[in-house]
Amino acid sequence: MSSDPDTHDLALLRALRDDGRASISALARDLHLSRSAVHQRLNALIKSRALLGFTPVVDQAKLGVGVAAFVLLSAGPGSRLEMEPLTDQLLALPHVEYAALVTGDHDVLLLVRVSDLDELRRFLLDDLTAITGMRGTLTLLVLDEVIRRPFLLPGE
Repeated sequence: MSSDPDTHDLALLRALRDDGRASISALARDLHLSRSAVHQRLNALIKSRALLGFTPVVDQAKLGVGVAAFVLLSAGPGSRLEMEPLTDQLLALPHVEYAALVTGDHDVLLLVRVSDLDELRRFLLDDLTAITGMRGTLTLLVLDEVIRRPFLLPGE
């Protein structure tokens, strides 16, 4: 496969996004390709690392972690974040689904999922204090997830 996926590859990824458990036969039928073509394309997407794995989509609330919040962390004036120790500290935090270094007034964005507001309070007041160099936070409580996509394809 070339470095850029073609329309058949994008259609295959779209079909897998809709149903990650679809069989090769079902994908071939829906995409109007042979089973061997779908199998080859799937293997090429995996080999090129354009497709990194197959992950289930779950209902967070039914798993007991239905409260979500975005937490912005700031290092404070004059502070310098060191990437490797920061990454290790973020990985050690409980309840963090996603973490990214960001631009703007804040340095780190976290997506946190907890069971209730008491657990969120404990996370904010206890767990975040372990992050070296962090001076402030801004917490945005998620009221409802309006759009939640596992990934976007070019043009979407």
